[in-house]
Amino acid sequence: MSNNRVIVQLKPACSDGDPLHVPSPGSYSQIDPPTLYLEKIGQQWVQNQGNALPGVQYVLAALPAGYTLWQRPRPSDPRLFDKYLYGHPAQRKFDSPNRFYPHFEWLMNNSGNSIGCPCTVCCGSSGLLPKASPNSSKARISNTSSRRSSDASVTMQSGPSSVQQLQQLAIMPNPRPVVQLKGRPKKVPAGMDKANVDREGTPDIYRNLINKLRRHEHIDELIREPLSPDWRAEQERLPQLLENIKTQEQWMPRNGDIVLYIRDLPDAVNYIRNDGQLELYNEDKNKFFDVSQWKAGLVTETADGSTDRGQTNPSWSGIRVEAIPHPNDPDRSVSKQYKYVDLRQTWPFALWQVLLEHVHQEKWHATIKNALALASTVSLIGKHRFRGTWPNANIYCHGIYVGFEMLAVGDTIRLLPNKKTGPNICTDIMIIKSIRLKWTNLDKASDNDYDEGRPYNSEIWIYGSAYTSDPSRSDKAWHSDHTDLPQVAEGYSTWHPLHPVDKELAIPYSRILGRLYERDAIMKLLQLGSSKLPSLDIGRQAVTEARAYSRKHDNRIAEEPHATWYWGDNRADALNLRTINGLDVSKFDLERDVKDMRKKYRLLDAVASGQNLGDVKPDREVVPGGRGLRGFMAPKLPFRPVDSRATSTSGDSIETSSDSSISVSRKRMHIVDLPNDDEMEEEIRQHTKVIEDDRATISKKARVMVVID
Repeated sequence: MSNNRVIVQLKPACSDGDPLHVPSPGSYSQIDPPTLYLEKIGQQWVQNQGNALPGVQYVLAALPAGYTLWQRPRPSDPRLFDKYLYGHPAQRKFDSPNRFYPHFEWLMNNSGNSIGCPCTVCCGSSGLLPKASPNSSKARISNTSSRRSSDASVTMQSGPSSVQQLQQLAIMPNPRPVVQLKGRPKKVPAGMDKANVDREGTPDIYRNLINKLRRHEHIDELIREPLSPDWRAEQERLPQLLENIKTQEQWMPRNGDIVLYIRDLPDAVNYIRNDGQLELYNEDKNKFFDVSQWKAGLVTETADGSTDRGQTNPSWSGIRVEAIPHPNDPDRSVSKQYKYVDLRQTWPFALWQVLLEHVHQEKWHATIKNALALASTVSLIGKHRFRGTWPNANIYCHGIYVGFEMLAVGDTIRLLPNKKTGPNICTDIMIIKSIRLKWTNLDKASDNDYDEGRPYNSEIWIYGSAYTSDPSRSDKAWHSDHTDLPQVAEGYSTWHPLHPVDKELAIPYSRILGRLYERDAIMKLLQLGSSKLPSLDIGRQAVTEARAYSRKHDNRIAEEPHATWYWGDNRADALNLRTINGLDVSKFDLERDVKDMRKKYRLLDAVASGQNLGDVKPDREVVPGGRGLRGFMAPKLPFRPVDSRATSTSGDSIETSSDSSISVSRKRMHIVDLPNDDEMEEEIRQHTKVIEDDRATISKKARVMVVID
C-alpha cells in the first residue's frame, strides 16, 4: 500500500442502512467498490476530526452496512451517468457524497441511530449540508488549523490518549458539523405544534400531520415527538431492540413475546421423545418431569450476555419472565411475579400444543389459559414515518405484535393458508419489507375526532417478498437469478416466488402465522432425527385454536358484536397490564409528572445543543383537558364496502409510542370485526395482493397486479 494512502475503518455497528432499499431492476447498475464515496467521505471525516496529515489520502474501508452505490445513464445524455446512494431507512437516495456526509457523521457519533439527523435527506429541504471546500479531497495544514480554531468547527474526538480525555468525551456533547441552511425556514414541526394536544399537553402529532397533509396534499416526513415522554423513552430502547433482532436468531425470545417457561429446571432434565410425545425427563431421578410446572409469561428482559454453563448467573445472562394475568381479571398483581430463567427453560408459545396436547387441561397452570386469551391482540411499535397523498396516508412502523410474538421489518414470517384455494397447510413465507398503518378517506371523515361523526378507515398492511414451497402456485416468469433468500429459510424446502421480482406482496396482519424459526433450532427443540425435516406447518393449528379461544374469552372482544381482534395502543394495553418490570405503566403511574419531565427534557436538549441554560425559556402552560388523535387509529382488515360491519372503530384514547404506557381515557373500544372463520378466509383471499415495488419512487401509486389466495 502506498505510504500516502490510509484506509480508515468504520466504527463498529454504526449504521442505519437498509439493504433492501435498492433501485428496481432495469437501467441501474451497481458500482462496487463505491470509490467516489469511499474517498470523499473518508477524507472529510478525518479532516473534521483534525487528524489529517498533509499529503495523505484517507479512504473508508467500506460504506456503512446496508448502503450501496448505483448509477444509470442520464436521460438527456446517455454518455453520462447519474450516481445515487441507496440504503436510507426512509427509502430515499443520496445524490452526492456532500449530501451523504452529514448523515454519515451523525451515524458515527450516535452509534448508528439516525434519529435527530440534520441531513437534507432526513429533514428535507431545511436540512444541513457541509460547507463546500475548494479542495476538499486534500488535507491541508491551513484548513485543519482554521477548522480547529473556528467557533463553528467540528472537533470530533477519536482515540483519546488518556483517561482524562475519555472522561471529557463522556460528559461533553459533540458540537454540530459545519453546516449551512438550505431553503426557507421551516414552520413549527408537527411534533412541537401545540394547536392540538392530549390530556397531558403533548402535541397531537397525528392530527397535526393530517392537517398538514390537507394543506400540502403530499408530505413525507419522519415522526418525531420531542415533547412526548413516551416517545423519548422509546427512542432510548428501540434502537437496541432492533439491533438485537438483527443479530439474534428468530426462534429466540424477544422483549414483549409471550413464552412458556419453567421456573426451575435441573441440569439433568432434558427433552426426549416418549411414544411420539415430547416430554421432559430427569436422568438423575429416572422419571419424567412434572409438566404442570409449565407457566406462561411475558418476556420483559432478554439475555445481556453468556457465561459458561457451570457459572451461569440468570440475573445477568438469563431472561426475565413475568407471569401473565387474565385480561378480564381486575386483579393483575400476578404480573409482579417474575423469574430470571435460562434460555433452555423457555419454549415458544406458538408451539404450546407440542408440549401440552397430551396433558389434561385441569393440570395446566392458570397462566397458560391467560395467555391463550390474548392470542387475538395486535399492537404496533416504532411509528417512524408519515407519508401520504391527500386523502390517504401511511404510517410506517418498525414492528408489530401479533398475538404471542413481536415481528419486525426484515423478519421472515410464515403465512396462514387459504383453505379455499389449496391444502390447509402452511406453504408460504414472507420477508417483511415494511409495516404500514394505512389511513384512507380522510376527506370524508369528521374533523372532530371526538364526536360521533364518521371516522376514517384505518388498516394494517404487511409488505414484503413472498415465496412458497408449492411450485404449482408459482410462475416460471417470476424466477430470477438474483433471488436472495434469508438464511432462516434454508433447509425447509425449495422456494418459489409468489410474484414478479419487481413487485411486493401485501397481506393483512390476520394472515400472519408467526416468525419462521431456524430449522436446526426446531429440530433440537422437537428432538427430531436428522432424517426427519421439520414441517413448515408446525404450530399452525395451535395458533388458530388459540385465536379462536381468545375471541371467546377476552371480554374486550367477546362482548363486542362481530369483533375478532383487539387493537391495543401499545403492548401493555393489548395485554391489559398495569405493571411491566415492576414499574407502573403511564395510565396507572400516580407519580407521573409530564410537565416536570418536559422541563428536564428542555434542559437536556439545551445542554446537547450547546445552548446557554440561562436562555432556556420555561414551557408555557397547556390548558388541561385537551384531547388528541393519537389513539384514533384502530386498524382493521382492508375495508369491505359490501359489509357495513367492517367499518373501522375508533376512540379518543391517547396513543403512546412506549410499550410501557397506556391511554388515559377511551371513548370507543379498539376492536376489529370479522364475523366468522369463513368470512375471515374470504377477507384474506380478497386482500392478499401483489403490488408494484414503490420504494424508489415516492409519488408512484401501488397497482394491484395479481390476487393470490
